[in-house]
Amino acid sequence: MILRFPERLIDQLRSILRRNVWDILFCAVWAGAVYAGYHHLGWTAVAVTPAAITLLGAALAIFLGFRNNSAYDRWWEARKIWGGVVVVSRSFAALFIAVAEELDADVRRRVVYRHLAYINAVRVQLRERDEWDQVEAFLSADELIALADQRNKATQIAAAQTSELQRLKREGVLDGFEHKKLIELMHIMHDLQGKAERIKNTVFPAFYAYFTRLFLLLFVVVLPAGLVEEMAWRAIPLCVAISFVFMILEKTGRITEAPLEARSSGTPMNAICRTIEIDLRQMLGESEIPPSFPVKKTRHGTPYLD
Repeated sequence: MILRFPERLIDQLRSILRRNVWDILFCAVWAGAVYAGYHHLGWTAVAVTPAAITLLGAALAIFLGFRNNSAYDRWWEARKIWGGVVVVSRSFAALFIAVAEELDADVRRRVVYRHLAYINAVRVQLRERDEWDQVEAFLSADELIALADQRNKATQIAAAQTSELQRLKREGVLDGFEHKKLIELMHIMHDLQGKAERIKNTVFPAFYAYFTRLFLLLFVVVLPAGLVEEMAWRAIPLCVAISFVFMILEKTGRITEAPLEARSSGTPMNAICRTIEIDLRQMLGESEIPPSFPVKKTRHGTPYLD
């Protein structure tokens, strides 16, 4: 799912300025202080050669480019993982319901609901939020008791699902080929869960973030000193504009590198799980289907879908 900003340019600008007002003020005040010191107080020593600005800006651009590319790769991988969860979930439910037509409706419902419990458990564990009631709604009382002391509840739910599929094979409900295909889909789900956990548990290298912010601070501090001699007061708005571009690039990478967090730029796992729930419950022929999560506007106008 691609999140879009408000359509009107003025709304976009207003949102960006609100979120970064303190950074803009810092750049303006600092550039103004350098200008006043050089032109009114005679502090000519504050001026530096433009070559220093060029070298520092080039180093900063390299760090920002690498970090933002790596952060986007993490964001896009997370989105592909949850896109895979949608595909596998639909395939699993459609295949099971088709091959288990002679089973009691309660058994079909139990297996499909257990899968819904599994994907929601993965979501809750990744977000580390107290939303286990949304998982418990799909499980029986006996299954909830069995999960009470388990550390990785999502994995245990998947293990219970595998055990039931094996039982249905022994009872002759599933033949060897059908059982094999369903187990393969479960293996794919395990793989997707592991990939999502890898993103969650692998911290972005701290030294990249540290040196990027250090070079950014140095650049913002030195930039007015390199422009104030030739541009006088015009260096103030120019320093604000140039510094703001680099600050936005740094902030973009910092936010994007955590794609599984509950923010507007993160992967909308709640909405994805609800979409899967709607599809699977309709496959079961249920009539009481929950609504999709709507696209909401954040306080600053940015679309939010979680």
